[in-house]
Amino acid sequence: MNVVKKALLMVALFAATFSASAIEVSFDFTVFSSGSSIYPCNAGIKHKKANDVVCYERTNPTNSCNPNACETGQSCDCVCSGTDGSYLMDFTEVTYANWSDHNETYPSSTKASFAANQNKNFLFSNLVDANGKVSGNYFDKQLTSLNFNLGSELFGAEYYLDVCFRGPQIDYATAGIKTNWVAEAEATIQDLTGGYASYAAVAGLTVDSEIVCDYQVANAPNPLNFVPGSNVFDGNDADALITNASLGYSTAVAAGSMNISKNKAPTFCRVRYTFSEGNGLSGKDQFRPWKTQAAKVCTKTSIEEPAL
Repeated sequence: MNVVKKALLMVALFAATFSASAIEVSFDFTVFSSGSSIYPCNAGIKHKKANDVVCYERTNPTNSCNPNACETGQSCDCVCSGTDGSYLMDFTEVTYANWSDHNETYPSSTKASFAANQNKNFLFSNLVDANGKVSGNYFDKQLTSLNFNLGSELFGAEYYLDVCFRGPQIDYATAGIKTNWVAEAEATIQDLTGGYASYAAVAGLTVDSEIVCDYQVANAPNPLNFVPGSNVFDGNDADALITNASLGYSTAVAAGSMNISKNKAPTFCRVRYTFSEGNGLSGKDQFRPWKTQAAKVCTKTSIEEPAL
């Protein structure tokens, strides 16, 4: 056997040995991806009927007066508020659209307006009919603009902003993964008209904020995108974030936070901001000034799993 044949034989043996020791495997796996969404989703307004008229002397506003005194020939220098219906002068203007995901085109908006009443009057309800169907589509709409127009004689309006949260559709509960979500709420107000005093200061404005959530349940029969009924979001089990904080010159920022999940992942949450007029006001200070005032309210809401 010549040298060339020996060399070829050695190459063949080496290749055979290498091929015989090779090993490989094929394996596929699945990736599930779902993030969170948070957006303004509802608004409301309320103004209770005043318990009584408010009167003061026009020439000496620090003094209260009795309007019936004029009938007996005494001073008629008395200014009084009305007795009924002025709360109907407060109303809300809003534009809204269908909820859209992060990568979806922003939809066109619809305009709506509605007046206050003595109960909370909201753009969207979260009522459930006799068949258990949610009639309000509470999480299916997003606000694109919001104005509160307050023309009542006396301060005392309450107005509301709801922020909706959709949690990720990853099943942490069934997998036994513990999470600790933290909610934070913040409100600030900016005077837009200037002058003798800001709207917030004159109105005695305060803000409260609360959160109520629905949570994942292991091996639950409903999918994670199932919107629960109104009993979950009626506010009875809500946790406070901001409590009776003043807004105005003395308080630039009203803020609050809390752990909301206790190892459970939220599926849906609603954060409600309530702005209330009239805190600490009495006498003539309860009258809304004729001069138009304007203010911009900014809210900042976060619901997230914090870093360890």
